[in-house]
Amino acid sequence: MNLSNTLKPVETNRSQRIVYPNSNLKIPNTTLSRWRWRHHYWATYRLPDGTKVMSARQTARLVGQLQGDVIDFVHSNNLETIDVRIPSKVVINAITLPAIATYLQHLLEAGKLKHHRLSLCREEWEDFIEGLNFKSQKDFVLPNPCFFKSSSLVKRANPIQIQLDDEINLEVLVLATGEYQISYAQGLKCIEMNYDWLMDNSPKKARMLSKMKISHQAIECRFITELGVVQVHTFSCNDWLRIWEYFAKKNNKTAIKVLKACAEENIPTRVEKVLFSGF
Repeated sequence: MNLSNTLKPVETNRSQRIVYPNSNLKIPNTTLSRWRWRHHYWATYRLPDGTKVMSARQTARLVGQLQGDVIDFVHSNNLETIDVRIPSKVVINAITLPAIATYLQHLLEAGKLKHHRLSLCREEWEDFIEGLNFKSQKDFVLPNPCFFKSSSLVKRANPIQIQLDDEINLEVLVLATGEYQISYAQGLKCIEMNYDWLMDNSPKKARMLSKMKISHQAIECRFITELGVVQVHTFSCNDWLRIWEYFAKKNNKTAIKVLKACAEENIPTRVEKVLFSGF
């Protein structure tokens, strides 16, 4: 993909601070760390879960651009950032490594890395960018390849807790577009079903999901916690209503309760109430 064609142009409004909107989040502490590519090292900050981030100044040094240009690009393209507390106890708005990779890809496509101090060829820059984009696949369940499209969309989200009844809580992920997604784990947990149900990658399960008219587009959501960045696979609320209906027809009493609660007051309305009440 040519990112220079899909990303917005840089806007020169350097008074605007990069903001990741989650006023209810405790700001995570960080420790000093480094990110390595081959024999080169750059200073980073490390979150409790191992996620590495950089300040705008550190990012500017890595990409060879002005700090103000880094902030403008990240802000205008809504790239992922996170407020963190660095070892000096100062709170900064840090940039995640995949966001830096996106910026570098844009610079590479625009021919703006020719005079970078590293003097890398295009293939080396692509390897460099891939290194920034790398994420561990440990404990990360992939969707059924027999059903979902080969590539998934990754979207930023804010987690909101809602209550469906006195005993059932549900975490809903709110996207910047106003859409709502629910993770695999949360959607099954609220009806007391084991996560293994979605780990079955068989063609039979794919046919079942097709019959239920579940969307074939896999969507991953990334959001910030007190420990760092979490990335999960999700379904839309409508897809979950179909899944809960499937289990309700199999006499899953909790699924029946969830559907009744959604009939009394739907999930978007419940989320809006939480948002308007100031969390």
